[in-house]
Amino acid sequence: MDLQPELIEAALGTRIRELVSIGGDRWMLALADGQRSVAQRFSSTDALTTAEVALSRLRGEIDLPIPQIRHLDVADASSEAPWALFIGINGEPLAQKLPQIPDESLYQIGMRLGQVIYRIHRVAGGRYGALIGDDPCAANDERQYIQARLDHDLAQAIALEALSEEEAAEVRGVLQQFLPPGRQAVLLNGGLSPETLLVVHRDGRWTLGGVLGWEHALGWCPAWEHVTFLEACEGECYFSLRVGYGNGYDSETQRAYEQVREPAMRPYRLLLALRRIVEYARYGAFDDVRRNRTILLRLVRS
Repeated sequence: MDLQPELIEAALGTRIRELVSIGGDRWMLALADGQRSVAQRFSSTDALTTAEVALSRLRGEIDLPIPQIRHLDVADASSEAPWALFIGINGEPLAQKLPQIPDESLYQIGMRLGQVIYRIHRVAGGRYGALIGDDPCAANDERQYIQARLDHDLAQAIALEALSEEEAAEVRGVLQQFLPPGRQAVLLNGGLSPETLLVVHRDGRWTLGGVLGWEHALGWCPAWEHVTFLEACEGECYFSLRVGYGNGYDSETQRAYEQVREPAMRPYRLLLALRRIVEYARYGAFDDVRRNRTILLRLVRS
């Protein structure tokens, strides 16, 4: 279903003055009363519920550019693709505004983001794994969670012929030596990317206006958030953003295993490359499979 303004207006009970697609099944709305919000169509009810649960845990946090969420009862919308409204945020996706943002401003956005994400990570995530529903890998202990993910993804990679039995054994041998330092799962956004970060130009400077992507939230450890975000911000154009993020986050904690540092992130880079191999193999994206296989084996063998 495409966005039909009259149906959204009926669900909101107010007029929409302007709407702009910002990608990812999201639209920025300017309402008649001057407020701005984001309407999003979710891929499933579980995705919407995940976002609701994550944001409910952050209600006690103030002065953060994170939204409040409101379910939208949109007529003619499929129950399997529900709608919700995010309020309390503003801006446009960083990916769309990047050409207009100088490096120093990009660095400052990254700094602010790192500080915001650290605050989010102070919130308990419950179990390791999905926030809701059935997660076959979910566990109360990080070592058990990593082992379950490793077993699942290696089995899938072998079945999809993306890794050989021998390569899988190498990966398993390295990761089984890893002793995760985590004592309790923390809340992760899980979907940080230039597409889910909103930026706004205000008083002559660019600032972070909002964080979306909450449908990907989960309980795990900061290092997983770091490696997934850094992967989403690859390329020279995002260098200042990455540096700012790392410096902003690391300024908030003295715990080395939480910081944006390669020794802490390395095991999670392996897990991420393995997960990407499985995902791309399912879609038949063989160039991406080969690229991530190269990354994985380089990490394993170095």
